[in-house]
Amino acid sequence: MLSAIQLRVLMKSSWLPDLCVLEVMLRKSHETGFLSWFRNGLLATGIGVIAFAQSEVGREAGHVFFILGGVCVSFGGASYVTSLLTLRRIMLLSRMTVLLHAGLVSVAALFWLCAVSLYIGRLELEIIHEEDEEEHRGDEDGECAECNARRERRGAEEKGQDK
Repeated sequence: MLSAIQLRVLMKSSWLPDLCVLEVMLRKSHETGFLSWFRNGLLATGIGVIAFAQSEVGREAGHVFFILGGVCVSFGGASYVTSLLTLRRIMLLSRMTVLLHAGLVSVAALFWLCAVSLYIGRLELEIIHEEDEEEHRGDEDGECAECNARRERRGAEEKGQDK
């Protein structure tokens, strides 16, 4: 991606044809549009993470922000790939370049989806484990009866191996 200074230098150079300058400007604006959608999706996801950790109502709001982040990431990626396919000839892109860009957008969206899925799954497991501990209080250490039983079995097995 070209910086604003590089773009100005390209535009002022006399040896560069007007079509090439327009093509560079179109590419830059096209990529900027995708990046803004993706940034907004990440921002909504971050707000969802913060809301998810707050309370029960925050969990519901967190899910809404995760969905909003998904809409932003998927719409930005889909519009970028669709525009790439329709403007391929105007932007002077080869088929391999279009496939590479579409693949990179897909990988970024999949990484986002995996991160959100892992985060939600990890929190749900922690919440379930905390609820189980509250229901099955063991001794004064705050361990559940199942954890105590596992510890006693391991202790008995270790004593049996030491002999």
